[in-house]
Amino acid sequence: MSRIKSKIEAVVTLSPSTCYYMKTGKCSLNVVTDYYVSASSKTAANELLFCPRLYSAMRGREKMKPISVTPCECGHAEVVSGHQRACIASQKGIEMSISLAAKKPKANCPICGGQLTFEKNSGENRFIRLKVSADDEQ
Repeated sequence: MSRIKSKIEAVVTLSPSTCYYMKTGKCSLNVVTDYYVSASSKTAANELLFCPRLYSAMRGREKMKPISVTPCECGHAEVVSGHQRACIASQKGIEMSISLAAKKPKANCPICGGQLTFEKNSGENRFIRLKVSADDEQ
């Protein structure tokens, strides 16, 4: 088994209930420079300290915890789980480990496929560039 490293364009879906930027227009990674929060404190995904805490964890114990993606025939990938970690990795240049959520590619990603939704807090699809690594299983 070998390790494959590459760069991909992936689609993440974030909403005001899962992202501080979507809620306020400011990315918490650019707002927070120093903080202290007890380890037992919980933060919601759209709160100011959620992404800085997650970024700190990604540099340490959760560094290689994989995100799940589904490949698309258009050449992109769709992030199925780990949206916030994928977004942080894209911004900070962290290499992420990926696992396939489905072996069969989707016809198109939500952006290329033109998937529209009219729900108020359904989220926004956007492309991110990721440095990824995956195990080559034969």
